[in-house]
Amino acid sequence: MFVQPLVSIIIPTFNRAHLIGETLDSVLAQTYTHWECIVVDDGSTDGTQALVTNYIDKDSRFQFHKRPNSHLAGGNGARNYGFELSQGDYIQWFDSDDLMLPHFISLKVILFNNNIDFVVCEGALVNAELKKQMSLTIKVKEYIFKDYLFWNFQVITNSVLFKKSFLKGKLLFNENLTKGQETEFFSRLFYKIHEDSYAIAGQELFLYRYHEHSKTTQNETYIESYKASISYTYIQNLKRSIALHDLGLIRFNYEPLMRLYYEAYSFNDVKNRKYITKEMSRLFIDKPKYLDIIFLLNVMTIFRFNSYKLYVYLRKRQINF
Repeated sequence: MFVQPLVSIIIPTFNRAHLIGETLDSVLAQTYTHWECIVVDDGSTDGTQALVTNYIDKDSRFQFHKRPNSHLAGGNGARNYGFELSQGDYIQWFDSDDLMLPHFISLKVILFNNNIDFVVCEGALVNAELKKQMSLTIKVKEYIFKDYLFWNFQVITNSVLFKKSFLKGKLLFNENLTKGQETEFFSRLFYKIHEDSYAIAGQELFLYRYHEHSKTTQNETYIESYKASISYTYIQNLKRSIALHDLGLIRFNYEPLMRLYYEAYSFNDVKNRKYITKEMSRLFIDKPKYLDIIFLLNVMTIFRFNSYKLYVYLRKRQINF
C-alpha cells in the first residue's frame, strides 16, 4: 500500500494571535493530508499559545513549541528549531500571517523524484484585505543563483518545499543575521545548484501578506544590525560572483557595498565601515589593479572622513575578473 510522504510545515511566530488562525485554517484546508504542522513561538506575549492550543485539541497534527535558549531570538532560530523537531520527509517553512491555497502542498509533492531536491511555486502578494497587488513569478533566464539575485526567480520562504535529506548537514538560517535572512539563505543554497535538481510548479499557490506600514518604517530607519546583515550577504554574494566570473553579478553586488559604506559614515556606523573595508581588502589584496579600492577605503576608514567624489569613483570603478 502506498504511503504518502510526511510533510513537515514549520511556522515561526511572534505575537500573531490576530492572524495565525487564518494561516492554520489554510493548512487544514490542504488537499494533501499527510502533514505535521510545527508552530514555534519566539516569545509571544499575546494569546498566540492559547489560540494554537485550540487547534491542537481538535487535530493532533498541530504542535506548539517555544524556541529554546539554545537558539538565538528571532525567526531564524525558530525556523531552525522547527527543523530539529521535524519528522517529515519534506520541509515547508511558512510565515504565520500568510495563507496556503488548497493545493499548495499536493502540487509540489507530485513533482519530486529521486533527483529533485526542492520544488518552488509562485505566489500572490496581497494587502491586509487579501486583495492581490502583484504576482511573485518564477523565471529562469540564465541560472538560478543569478536569476534569484536579479529577482527574476521571485522566491521567498513560503515558495519552497525541500527534501529533508537535501537540507541535512547544511547551515540553515543564519541566526546572527537580523535582516535579509531569506536572501542569504537562498543565495547560499542556490549557488551552483544544477538545473536538474529542482522543479517549478508554475502557478500561484500561496498568498503573501504585505504589511506596507511596517516595511516602509523599517526601510526609512537606519538600524546598524540590519545594515551589517545586508553587508554580509552582499560580501558573500560578491565572492560567489567573482568565482563565477559573472561581470553582471559582480557589479550587482559591488555597487550596493559602496553605497552601504558611504551611508555608514552619515550615521556614524564605524563598525560597518570597518567591516566592508576589511572584507574588500581581503578580496582584492592579491589583485594589484584593484589596490586603489583597498587604499581609498582604508584611508577613509582610518582617518574617518567621507568624500562624495571618492564614493562616486569607487561605485563606478570597473571590476573585471
